[in-house]
Amino acid sequence: MDNPFNPSFGKIPSVFLKRGSLTQEIITELNRNNSPFQTSLIYGQRGSGKTTLMTEVAAQLNKDTKWIVVNLVLDDDLFISLINQLNNSLVSLKLIKDFDLKVGFMGVGVEASVNKQIIENFQLVFQNILEKLTKKGYKVLLCIDEVHLTPLLKKLASVYQIMISKNLNVSLLMAGLPENVSEIQNNDVLTFLLRAHRIVLNPLDIESIKESYQHIFKNAGYKIDLKIILYMTKQTLGFAYAFQLLGYHVWNEAQKESKKEITKQTIDNILDTYISDLNRNVYFKVYSEMSQKEKEFVQAMVKANSTKVKSQTIGEIMHKNANYIAVYRRKLIDDQIIKPNGYGYVSFLLPYFDKFVEQQMILEDL
Repeated sequence: MDNPFNPSFGKIPSVFLKRGSLTQEIITELNRNNSPFQTSLIYGQRGSGKTTLMTEVAAQLNKDTKWIVVNLVLDDDLFISLINQLNNSLVSLKLIKDFDLKVGFMGVGVEASVNKQIIENFQLVFQNILEKLTKKGYKVLLCIDEVHLTPLLKKLASVYQIMISKNLNVSLLMAGLPENVSEIQNNDVLTFLLRAHRIVLNPLDIESIKESYQHIFKNAGYKIDLKIILYMTKQTLGFAYAFQLLGYHVWNEAQKESKKEITKQTIDNILDTYISDLNRNVYFKVYSEMSQKEKEFVQAMVKANSTKVKSQTIGEIMHKNANYIAVYRRKLIDDQIIKPNGYGYVSFLLPYFDKFVEQQMILEDL
């Protein structure tokens, strides 16, 4: 039997925890007029499931004949890709003839010149297409993953805002890291995005993870006690990537054993590999992008040697006052690296991230 878990980034795994009804909620809201979800930003740390959620929403809407989903990449071909995808939809919907596209576009018949015309007249061309689609009752969803602030995004967002003001049927769904989303929303040119709906991907529901592990392994014929399922669940701390990664390694380890039983030893056998993969695939990048002060904050948490640490203790270790600590505490919470854990206390949000930080501290001292 194939491994049902998929820790690869950017794919919808066969075991997909849908965070309750979040996918359906987004789809329902996108189908409503004047919904706050019309312009939405999916916000979460690496491995939190942003791409998976956006891909699932797009896949569901693609089944609706009244929706046209356009997946975009923030590169130099952004505008050309957008217009070409929409033009292909116009042809398939028989709203324009393929012959018309081949003969000429805006009076120009040479491909290179066509692309140049698209870029120079993007707002006009985009509006023209949306008017045709809106008139026939079609809706367009623009999807952008790994979003970050670029001149291309500024231009697209500005034109998109104009299309919204003209009541054309277009929505925008973007996914990005917390720091990138904040930078976009705080940009002077894109202030309207401050009103965009934020879809924050918090840790997965622990009960859902427990039930999923139990269901998958028992249906595959494995004996697994509730105590062992809870032990597995605890290793993930609700982190979506960790859920897939741990399940993947436990499944492969169980396949090697002669008994159809998953024990604590089965899980312990793969814990080092599991933690190494978390470090390599997520934590090195997360840590490298933190500022020096943020690194000193999480290092102070590790030095406190407790599962939850008082902010006052962090201040004492860093020799900083409460206001200083509060600034970095808030930043690290927003970036989904730590979480509040009782009044005045914080804990790490990511599983085994404290062990990674400790390792980095040792390496830096060598």
